[in-house]
Amino acid sequence: MHDVLIIGSGVIGMSIARHLSQSQMDVAIVDRDVPGKHASYKAGGMLGAQNEFTEDTDLFRLALESRSLFPELCEALENETGIDIQYQSSGLIKVANRPEDVENLRQQYEFLSSMDPSVVELSDEDLIDLTHGHVTSSEMAIYIPNDGQINANHYTKALFKSLQQRNIHRYYQTEVHSIEHQNGYYEISTSNGQLHAKKVIVACGAWSSKLLEHYQLPREVVGVKGEVLLVEHDSLDLKETVFMTNGCYIVPKEPNRFLIGATSEFDNYSVGNTDQGVSWLHQYANERIPELAQGKVIKQWSGVRPYTDGELPIMDRIDDGLYVISGHYRNGILLSPVIGRDIANWLFTGVKPRNYESFNVSRRSNNEVYH
Repeated sequence: MHDVLIIGSGVIGMSIARHLSQSQMDVAIVDRDVPGKHASYKAGGMLGAQNEFTEDTDLFRLALESRSLFPELCEALENETGIDIQYQSSGLIKVANRPEDVENLRQQYEFLSSMDPSVVELSDEDLIDLTHGHVTSSEMAIYIPNDGQINANHYTKALFKSLQQRNIHRYYQTEVHSIEHQNGYYEISTSNGQLHAKKVIVACGAWSSKLLEHYQLPREVVGVKGEVLLVEHDSLDLKETVFMTNGCYIVPKEPNRFLIGATSEFDNYSVGNTDQGVSWLHQYANERIPELAQGKVIKQWSGVRPYTDGELPIMDRIDDGLYVISGHYRNGILLSPVIGRDIANWLFTGVKPRNYESFNVSRRSNNEVYH
């Protein structure tokens, strides 16, 4: 009998487990595959705390707070595991692809610059100076200097090694079939037999809703497949992430590599790249950074991100000891430090974190949800 069983070993689940390990609780993680090989491992690592927000919301505030935790987390994980997650605060350039995107980008700029005066609009000359002429001009571009990135691959490995050193029990290659509430505990039926826990956290990303069909959640988590390329280019000197309004982005990586992502195919859980997806990535990345066309593709892959309508994650208690923490879409890497801390504190204290009402499973009024 575990005190807490976490279903899913992406960065969200592992971050929660890492914080819970500070207590005397018996904590375990169950994962259907090799840990950390899905959306977390395959992510671009772009933090984007300001990149996709247009108004002051609980999620925006949470994103800013979580981003601020990365420098200390990077140091702590390297000291603990010897793995450098390669945190960089090199800024992000957001560009409008088409004239019809300018109005929305300008509204976003007005919001972001009102909250953070360091966010500026870039003229064509500014863009040339900032990127050494590598990024072509666009209808409009803004610069978010305080944004950053990490190596998502290294991050998942560091969290995994941290949990190993903290003696968190793990069940590998074990698929969960159902969760049943018994007298004061939960029985979890898996491909390798029955597990039992006093509390269960469902953090299995795009597969969360399927696992919780019995509970008939009013909001569904849907998988969105994204394809990605890693291109090597020895002479391209670009430090800033470039994010386009159509969702294509280029994230510079060490050494001399550029991660290009990501397509978006809703309700698609398939594995692997397609000719159409790869062509789309090349088209928009090369259009914005022409030198990438001379680069060498050294790797390509895909992942499935958990999406909810409104792009608001679900972080709620849906039964006495059953929690669902999912739907973080493109912000899972970014939000994992603060969510790990907050959800662990919720279990420690029994008090739901402040400002988490926005993430209720049904978005109902406060007096209609579990606390």
